[in-house]
Amino acid sequence: MTTLKRSMELPYRPEDLFDLVSDVGRYPDFIRWIQSLRLINDQETASGWRGRAETSVGFKGFTETFVTDIETRRPELAIDVSLVRGPFRKLSNTWRFAGSAAGARVDFAIRFEFRNFLLQALADANRDHAVTRLIDAFVQEADRRFEKVAAPRLT
Repeated sequence: MTTLKRSMELPYRPEDLFDLVSDVGRYPDFIRWIQSLRLINDQETASGWRGRAETSVGFKGFTETFVTDIETRRPELAIDVSLVRGPFRKLSNTWRFAGSAAGARVDFAIRFEFRNFLLQALADANRDHAVTRLIDAFVQEADRRFEKVAAPRLT
């Protein structure tokens, strides 16, 4: 199984970044390889939102569709995604947001394994590039949507 983790400091409020990543219905607007995303169900919970999404992605001539369950927990600023069905044997990812001197600390992790050996080999060969492009898409959208916060000054 392939596991990738990224941590970064971004000049935005953690709550704004949580809202951005929670807004899965708008992913096709700013993540170019997502060809379509359909919310199958969508329900508010006591602490956030829970839903199921069917997503079609295209990458280097391959198109695949998969279904995931998404759970957001606003008090914890946490988002968890898990596989329901698709070309993966396993898939999960997590987002965690917290305040920091720069504005927000973001911790992202993804674990996956494709059923198809060729897709897994392609993913392994491009994994760092793909995760970097995904993170960059979110950062560019945050730049578009939100005002940057100033880092606190020491007095």
